Amino acid sequence: MSNEQQNKIVAFPLLKERLVEKATDHMQHKQFQEALPLFEQAYELDNKHHEILLGLVICHVELGDAGIAKELCEQMLKEDIGDYYHNLQMYLMVLIQLGHYHEGYVTLQAVIQEHKLPSEHAEQLYQLLEFCKNRMNQEQVIEEQTEEEQLEQFKSFTALDNIQDQLEWVHSLKTKRIEKQRFFLEQLFSSEAVHPIVKTVALKTVMEEEVDIDFMITKFGETKKVNALQLQRITPYLFAEQVEAQLTEKLEHENPTLLQVAVEIWQRHLFITFPFLPGDNVKLWTEAVYAVSLMMQGEESDAAVAEEDGSFSAAELRKAIKELKEIEEISFI
Repeated sequence: MSNEQQNKIVAFPLLKERLVEKATDHMQHKQFQEALPLFEQAYELDNKHHEILLGLVICHVELGDAGIAKELCEQMLKEDIGDYYHNLQMYLMVLIQLGHYHEGYVTLQAVIQEHKLPSEHAEQLYQLLEFCKNRMNQEQVIEEQTEEEQLEQFKSFTALDNIQDQLEWVHSLKTKRIEKQRFFLEQLFSSEAVHPIVKTVALKTVMEEEVDIDFMITKFGETKKVNALQLQRITPYLFAEQVEAQLTEKLEHENPTLLQVAVEIWQRHLFITFPFLPGDNVKLWTEAVYAVSLMMQGEESDAAVAEEDGSFSAAELRKAIKELKEIEEISFI
């Protein structure tokens, strides 16, 4: 096909509208992973369309990509796409999610000084201004905390009655300057008294904030040094993806229901043990996960027979199965 012919190709009629309609339907059912690529396709057709940009913002926020959502909000504000004050509220919510309270406060102060706020938006915007101001004051207190004060904070943390309360505390780290909570986090990651799930959530929170800090983390009797920024760059692990791929190949057509169970078991195992990997033998862990998924379904599994090609022994398989089952027992909190 010649360049002239290629240049004459146009999109199907109403393609943009169909993409937006389908994406919006996914979004309304909280299927943000499915909605995002459809909004992205629509954005390629029209990058000034308010509904498309708003859909992209919501999807990126829900999928944890607040940084991209911030850039899209800035585009809408700069290019005056859609309702300015609605976009401003969305922008401030994204800044709050990112923990950029000072930026939100300064931005909103400038808007208030330059413009008279419309009555329908004034109350909400003043509430956001006060919220940013309060968070800025809290950050100032956190920055002044000594190690002794953070140790007392950790004691209060471990004294909480249940893990859900601890997880709420960990989630609140996003509203603080994490680098100022280093001593508290060092205690959390090194203490055997803290549930492995809480440690995983805390570590992933630090990774999301892209803080370049080394931590020693202990889980299940093992200790390793990790750098949150480096972990962010190397996850997901190739080994983990290879096991899931082999499970898919093994079960996708034979037993899709069992495949779903197996993938969930594997992903839970990886989440709870993170950042430790169970090994590097893909065949061993594929068979171990397969065996445990059968057991979970009440079916028989012969774990005493080693892989015929000799890639692992029966004893290694039984050990891997045991580890998977032990993690399963603590995975539901």
